Amino acid sequence: MKKACLSLLLLTSALSLMSCATSSKPQRQPVAGGEQLSFPSQHISFFLPAGWKTMPKTKGPGRLLGAARENEGGQPGGMVFALISVPETSFQSVTDKAFFKTLQGAWTRKGFTKFNKPQLVRVGGREALRFEAQKPEAQQSLLNYTFIHQGQMIGLLFSYYGMPVTKGPAVQRIVDSFSISQ
Repeated sequence: MKKACLSLLLLTSALSLMSCATSSKPQRQPVAGGEQLSFPSQHISFFLPAGWKTMPKTKGPGRLLGAARENEGGQPGGMVFALISVPETSFQSVTDKAFFKTLQGAWTRKGFTKFNKPQLVRVGGREALRFEAQKPEAQQSLLNYTFIHQGQMIGLLFSYYGMPVTKGPAVQRIVDSFSISQ
């Protein structure tokens, strides 16, 4: 349990979405409508649509990429995307009963008070836990996809400001394009 708490603390520390970073530089390949990003050492790749700006590098373990996009049409708010990798989780599967409760507790400590029922989905051919959370007083929503691969948690996190999580542009395209080899 101590290892799980340590992994959770590392995960929640890494999830400071406004200061996401690149711990290893992605390889970028321009493609129609955006670019294909890959992290060869982690065997991860995905499509990032045009209009997204990579966030500046800051220190922090596990943060592979942060990107942001303003709302279209001059509407206030925007969206942040973070790709997080946390080594050495004690959870064997996202279906472990304590997995969602542990994530929910971490996000509650960050001020998120409303959670939808988690769903099991497939991301990059792997079973993932998908859930949404809201921080109503800040008009912030969070969409989280987390899966476990070879003993590490990998999270695709989308944080929205000033709009509901379900109205974020391009989210499904990023999620559908995500792949991890090995």
